[in-house]
Amino acid sequence: MNPNVETATQTLHRLTSYEPGRDWDEPIDDPRVLRDLVINDLDRLPWFYKRYEQPLPRVSLPRDLPTVTAGAIEVLAGTVQTPEVPLDLAQLSRLLHLSAGVTRTAERPYGTWLFRAAGSAGGRFPLELYVAVPDGAEVPAGVHWYDPLEHAIVRVGPPPRGGAPTLVVTGVPWRTGWRYRERGFRHVYWDAGTMLGQLLAVADAAGLIARLFTGFPDASVTDLVGADGVHEWPVAVVALGDGPPAVEATGPAVPGRIDAAPVEFPLATSAQRAGDGETIGAPWDRGARVDVASTRSKPIDEVVLARGSQRRMDSTRGLPKETLRTSMLVATRGIDVPHRVVVHAVDGLAPGVYRWPNLAAPARAGVLRDELYRVCLEQGLASEASFVVIGATDVRALSDREYRKAQLAAGMVEGRLHLAAYSLGAGATGMTFLDSEIHELLGEPLDALLFTCVGVPEYASTAGGPPGVPTQVRTVTPRMS
Repeated sequence: MNPNVETATQTLHRLTSYEPGRDWDEPIDDPRVLRDLVINDLDRLPWFYKRYEQPLPRVSLPRDLPTVTAGAIEVLAGTVQTPEVPLDLAQLSRLLHLSAGVTRTAERPYGTWLFRAAGSAGGRFPLELYVAVPDGAEVPAGVHWYDPLEHAIVRVGPPPRGGAPTLVVTGVPWRTGWRYRERGFRHVYWDAGTMLGQLLAVADAAGLIARLFTGFPDASVTDLVGADGVHEWPVAVVALGDGPPAVEATGPAVPGRIDAAPVEFPLATSAQRAGDGETIGAPWDRGARVDVASTRSKPIDEVVLARGSQRRMDSTRGLPKETLRTSMLVATRGIDVPHRVVVHAVDGLAPGVYRWPNLAAPARAGVLRDELYRVCLEQGLASEASFVVIGATDVRALSDREYRKAQLAAGMVEGRLHLAAYSLGAGATGMTFLDSEIHELLGEPLDALLFTCVGVPEYASTAGGPPGVPTQVRTVTPRMS
């Protein structure tokens, strides 16, 4: 990689960076960015999930999920020793519902909003899931799309060749770009990481083998699931068993429709294609087990359904140091992206910016609630939280593929922080930011990837429902300026 030549993802990162003096929803003046798009246009609200117009073979998944009692913190820490179980329909049903199933709904003037099990920026949920099953497995062979509302798998292609049954995660840039423009590219990978962190933990708790791959032959995987590579492209694959992921197609897949009239973001298309690969890479290193305070946390299935993106936190109350330490240990296990922690109110820690895992003294001392409020576009949670976790790295040092992986890793940390927080009686939510202010905030030349606010919740989230029975909820409005 030539350090003097800007890569496609570096260009995207620069052109989608927020700065003072320009509203977050105002596009930068550059011909590579769409200028005439009206964001949040309810007349063009994207579909919540893909549609297939022709009748296709469909298998309804079991709605009575297997009982799993492993504690969330213990699972995330890697200390749970669960006997290995085979992938059958019941286990697949649990895995899909607790990763991407519709667990809550909200009635709005223009229709019903569907919320998935894992968090997503702006409730956009720009992901689709497929299950590619070769012949000889205990679940139906074929390439199947997961219907998150009806909780069923729909066969869209023939069985792939060999290997382990495989989940394919794809991103839909229009679904998130509808609100965030080209910056939605980042959101696709943040949301994928958030969901995958939850999916891997749910698999570990049951004793399912699950290995994450972010290096794979993009063109082959695109064809495998019937994506077009423009309005839908592969983000990650997860092998559910030993052996390589089963991603080699044996025939064409039915493409389906992403939306009535999806909009292409050429900048995002270019960034995605620049990182395409041709071979399967190594699976992610899950990291060694970490030592956390001895405690029996709530079962992970219960925590997944209880968690939500907290909208209001109590700034008058803080959290114990052990909550921060435990949350960060389990959230960053196996992750090599640097993380910083801005402490507002944590017992035993002075306010300031800490370079995790060093909690001995802040790298930048001082009360930073007002600064975080400003840096996070005057969103109240950034100052209300007890601490704010920031994934940060030098984007200039990343290749196009590495950029994807770094954004996904930051999202995975956020997803784990959600689970850890709700296990420990706290709340969490992701947060966007002014990119131009990060160097001064952190006191070092790093680019922010994602913020996660963790604090004392002002209200309890309504638990999500089981397959086919989502809980109806009302929307809580966050504090703004």
